[in-house]
Amino acid sequence: MTTTPGKITVTVASRVAHVDLIHAISDQIAAMMGFDGDEILNLGLAVREATINAIKHGNGLDPKKRVRVTFTFDDDGLEVAIKDRGKGFDPSNILDPTLPENLYQPSGRGVLLMKAFVDRVEVHGQNGKGAEVCLFKGRREVGEKTRLRG
Repeated sequence: MTTTPGKITVTVASRVAHVDLIHAISDQIAAMMGFDGDEILNLGLAVREATINAIKHGNGLDPKKRVRVTFTFDDDGLEVAIKDRGKGFDPSNILDPTLPENLYQPSGRGVLLMKAFVDRVEVHGQNGKGAEVCLFKGRREVGEKTRLRG
C-alpha cells in the first residue's frame, strides 16, 4: 500500500478531555495507512499515554499551556511527536517500574508501556522548555505481520 506523505499538527489546551480527540485522530491516520487492528490499538494507547503525560505531568493540567501533537506519515510508517510546555524531563531518571520496590507505585509505567506498543520512543527537550516524546511505528508487509504473530 502506498501512502501519500503528509503531516497533520493539532494543538490543544491541556485538558484531559482532549485526549480522546488526539486518540481518534491517531486511529484514523493509522487506519488510512493500512495498519491492522492490533497495530491501531497499540499505537493509539501509546499516543494516549504520551498525551496524558504531556497534559498532566508536563503542563500540570494548566489549560493555558498547549500540547502540540504532530503526525508525520509516509510509506515507511508514522511518527507522532507530542510536545508540552513544561520543564522537560530526563528519561534516565524514571524508576524501573518492573523492580519489586516499584511494583505498587501509582505511576511510572507510561514510558514502559509506550515502548511496548510502538517500535521506538524518543524523548527530547530536557532544557526547561518542555518535553517532546516521539513515537515511531513502522509499516510492515502482510507476510511479516503473520510471521510476527506466530
